[in-house]
Amino acid sequence: MSLVDALRGQYGTVGLFSAVQRLFLSFVPCALAGSFLLDAPFGRFGTWGNALNVSGDWGWLLMEACSPLAFLWSLAAPLTTSPLSHWPPFSPSAILGALSALPPARKVLATLFLVHYANRSVIGTLRNPGRAPMHLVIPLLSALFNLANGGTLGAWLSAGGRAASTATGGTTGLKPPSSSSSSLGSSAPSALFCIGVGLWAAGFAGNIFHDEHLYALKRARRRSLAKGKAKASSSSGKPPAHDRYAIPTRGLYALVSHPSYLCEWLEWAGFLLAALQLAPAPFPSSSSTLSGSGSLRPFEKWYLQPPALFLLQEVAAMLPRARSGHRWYRETFGKEWEDKGARWAVLPGLY
Repeated sequence: MSLVDALRGQYGTVGLFSAVQRLFLSFVPCALAGSFLLDAPFGRFGTWGNALNVSGDWGWLLMEACSPLAFLWSLAAPLTTSPLSHWPPFSPSAILGALSALPPARKVLATLFLVHYANRSVIGTLRNPGRAPMHLVIPLLSALFNLANGGTLGAWLSAGGRAASTATGGTTGLKPPSSSSSSLGSSAPSALFCIGVGLWAAGFAGNIFHDEHLYALKRARRRSLAKGKAKASSSSGKPPAHDRYAIPTRGLYALVSHPSYLCEWLEWAGFLLAALQLAPAPFPSSSSTLSGSGSLRPFEKWYLQPPALFLLQEVAAMLPRARSGHRWYRETFGKEWEDKGARWAVLPGLY
């Protein structure tokens, strides 16, 4: 069994899930190293005047929307290890049925995921006064990642309930999970689950608060420019940084220059804690037809499941960018940043 065959659907949705798990493990060190070496060309690091630039607003909206769409598709996709003769269609009725069939804890987590991305893709785009242009490679690569991440999370959340249905004659080709695993997906919320959901809510609220602070600063800068202040530009057409940015100081900006990253990590750390109530391995490898040497069986450890891999990938991609952004603030605003700016990049007292 090869990785390419699994990605092409030759081993069903279970094989596809297994292949993406392995690709994500490779992504973590690559993203960490790449982000330390290069600043992704969007936002304050965007390259204005490039022929391959696209609208920052449309690029962001489309690439972020890929994650919830893939999540919803995978919720209703068949759980099978048989070759896929065709990719299942995006069926609203099947998606609604899959959502309604989820046990309560899984339904809560699905709701948290969809609420996050509704804000991140649509609401955030509407509230933002305008993003800087981004290089075409950013939405393309981000869309690819979001499709894979949303798809694996959706499959992971829905698989436990559907695998359990095999006990009554389902057609997944997989045996039901053990009784202890099955009960985890449907039992009353544990203290850990409630703490996790609470952390997610705190991170989500913090994200909205700090995003709105940045949007307010953008609007204020635009109003100031509209009142007649001269607007210079460089040879590349890029407006001066002082015309586009100001020093944020509210909330956690008093401590770190990138509190939205910190709140994002808090969100998904809470999601991970809440997810620990669920069965850690939704696809029991002992019952899978993915057997033989070199097989791509789904990983069973909790720290190799999509919620944990997602958090690891976010930290790997954002930590170096926070470091670069902190340096950019210091270089751009100089003495003003030393007087008003945060001391740390993303982790108070640490980094």
